[in-house]
Amino acid sequence: MFKIAAIELKQNFRSAFDAHWRGLAGLAFMVLAMMSIQYDEHLAPELNRLNDGITHVATNFSNKLASFTL
Repeated sequence: MFKIAAIELKQNFRSAFDAHWRGLAGLAFMVLAMMSIQYDEHLAPELNRLNDGITHVATNFSNKLASFTL
């Protein structure tokens, strides 16, 4: 009888533990989704502008270097 009660208690703890971790996994997914949206809206455009600026400088330098003759 004690063994049956212990097995049932173990199953109940495992069930509660699984539900707890599923909830935390869902919360983590929501946080990552919100971070992704914020990245797309705020950080990505700024990084795109920075990348365009670096590309422009590199292109100008390449053109000046190509026109340089000895």
